[in-house]
Amino acid sequence: MYNYYYMKTDCRSNCWDTYEILDFLQSFDFLTYDGKGSFHSQKPFLDITLLKVKDINSWNSNDFNEELTNYISIVTSCFSENEIMIKEIFKELELFLGWRICPDNI
Repeated sequence: MYNYYYMKTDCRSNCWDTYEILDFLQSFDFLTYDGKGSFHSQKPFLDITLLKVKDINSWNSNDFNEELTNYISIVTSCFSENEIMIKEIFKELELFLGWRICPDNI
């Protein structure tokens, strides 16, 4: 089982700078970057995908934009043995972007 979360700007036209988020996330040694806006970790299981979506309710991983981000998809394992590490990155990401991470009740 997985936990799903997201961060989004207050409207689609407001965006974060993708380069700044990439630099920030690359500072975490346990995250691996795939070069297309997605960061992964096996221990703890964590997947973070940066997107510039046209519709918050209809998007996919191809919505990556090298310059602008308005939506961040986050997936974690429900049974993470490193829950403290995940909570720490959530806290730091919220402070960095100035927005809250929300549970995605899909």
